[in-house]
Amino acid sequence: MNARAVFIALLVTSVLVAPRAVQAQMPDARQMSGVPLPVADLPPGTVTVRVVRGAMTNVIPGQLVELTGGPSTLSAKTNDAGRAEFSGLQPGTRVRASTTVNGERLESQEFAVPAAGGIRVALVATDAQLQQQADRQRQQAESAAQAGSVVFSDRSRFVFEMGDAALNSFALLEIVNAAQVPVKTVNPIVFDLPSSAVGAGLLEGSTNQASVTGRRIIVNGPFAPGSTVVQYGYSLPITGGSMTVEQIMPLPLGQVSVLVQKMGDMQLESPQVAEHRDMPLQGSTFIVGKGPAVPAGQVIRFSFSGLPHAPVWPRNVALVLAGVILAAGAWASRRRTPAHHSDQDRRTRLDAKRDRLFAELTSIEEQHRDNTIDPERYATRRRELLASLERVYAQLDDEAA
Repeated sequence: MNARAVFIALLVTSVLVAPRAVQAQMPDARQMSGVPLPVADLPPGTVTVRVVRGAMTNVIPGQLVELTGGPSTLSAKTNDAGRAEFSGLQPGTRVRASTTVNGERLESQEFAVPAAGGIRVALVATDAQLQQQADRQRQQAESAAQAGSVVFSDRSRFVFEMGDAALNSFALLEIVNAAQVPVKTVNPIVFDLPSSAVGAGLLEGSTNQASVTGRRIIVNGPFAPGSTVVQYGYSLPITGGSMTVEQIMPLPLGQVSVLVQKMGDMQLESPQVAEHRDMPLQGSTFIVGKGPAVPAGQVIRFSFSGLPHAPVWPRNVALVLAGVILAAGAWASRRRTPAHHSDQDRRTRLDAKRDRLFAELTSIEEQHRDNTIDPERYATRRRELLASLERVYAQLDDEAA
């Protein structure tokens, strides 16, 4: 999830920010280094490896790249765009890309070649100038902090992605200290998440000054001059066709920017989003929106309609039917009168069969609720089980009579 969130962050930055400012505003490219990204715009069995130094725009042409893990090691050099391409790979083969830049060994994660589409992966080498800049910032941060204030930059954004019966929410925020020295705010920066939020956590690349406590994200100072990145995410279970997400902004926000993965007729409404439009990105459709600055303490509200969701009434009906059948079985069992041993054996077998059928019915209902069973398989098997239970109880009634 982290890699997917970072990739979406890169996409929304390129869409919502002026082209001349993209390089300075993008997250650290090293967050994407070595992470395989499945794409649909490459032929099956194709892997491209892009080698850059420090930033995605600083490509390294003529760099030798190796792909290991298949029947033999493959080699290719990067072109003028910094990409090395490997084609004709056998789907399912697990491979790893690697290269060495100025003595620095770069390797990707191991990944399987997909049967459909291809894989893009970036290998990011250290940029000496960027490293020196980071060292200077760290030295400044170690100096004595002064009382002051910070804000969220207009490069902060909110991203929503459809999950499995849930809406995944990501906040990709940049806290800016415009002073030349570290600043200590009066109180920590606190984000209170919605009461229905589950699985809250920090994303890769977020500052180590941030922590998660239950449904609360806390960022402690002091804040070094420049930018401090805070990235967190959580999931909101979808229980109906609409949902509203609210977030109180603890600091002033320079601009509201939002990116929403659109499914079906899904729509977005927000008093803070002045304009939005649909845009195709990487084979999916996204709602891209932006709005004016928001003062500290104001609630940002995103309302979604047309959310894809499964109706709960079939499950409820099935559970009611199962309860009725169980109650009828218990009543029928109480009406039985012992006859002779063969009758008792027959009733014992029927009881055991009834319990086994009911246990299986309960099991597939739980699988259906958790979306771990094929819907067609669930419907077919549920009909079979209910019919079998009815026959068993009819036989039990005959025995009791």
